[in-house]
Amino acid sequence: MKNTYWLCLLLLFIFMQVVDVNAQADVDSIETSLPKPLQGAYKTRTVVIKSDTVEYKHRWFIPGQYKVQYAGSIGFMALGFGYSITPVYQPTLFIGYLSENFGGSENSVVTISFKNRFHFTKQPILKYFKPYAGISINWGNTKNTFDKLPEYYPEKYYFQNKIHIAPFIGGELKRHMNLGYFDAIGIYSEVSAFDAYLLEAIRTKYVKPHMALSLAVGISLYLK
Repeated sequence: MKNTYWLCLLLLFIFMQVVDVNAQADVDSIETSLPKPLQGAYKTRTVVIKSDTVEYKHRWFIPGQYKVQYAGSIGFMALGFGYSITPVYQPTLFIGYLSENFGGSENSVVTISFKNRFHFTKQPILKYFKPYAGISINWGNTKNTFDKLPEYYPEKYYFQNKIHIAPFIGGELKRHMNLGYFDAIGIYSEVSAFDAYLLEAIRTKYVKPHMALSLAVGISLYLK
């Protein structure tokens, strides 16, 4: 399990850093051939390093934001990268980890989460705050997870626990700052719930609605 965790982190790191410096394609023609939501992610950008101003093309496949999240049912700590596809839609891929020494769990768990965030407004409220809601698809990997009910359990005795759908709602305070390659930092908090927990809260009296909820806090760094 530890090898799987470190391999996932390595792949995440490589993907975030990949830049094809030897590409021979015409950058401008590639930019105009992309869908409009992606053209903005490929536009010419500038960054000031000490006293020098550098212009560069931000490739559309390079993430525009990086995140660190604490809790939220995707691990004790999770690292992620995401994109601003439109002014209101931000997809993010997270890899989270939980273990006995890293979160107090008896089992080590690696979770991959594809989160789809939709902002309620295009412009921030009171200059800095953006409320949002969304849904994530979480895939958990541990010795106690299964995607098909084992034969020794009666049919529908347990809900499969490897893949979950998790709706969430939250908000982010975002402030533009001069941070080298990053031009903004955000602090967000959100409440989410697993599909299985919500179902049990609805159909049984043993799981109370608040028991199905999970709180998360995180930090976002936005590229220029």
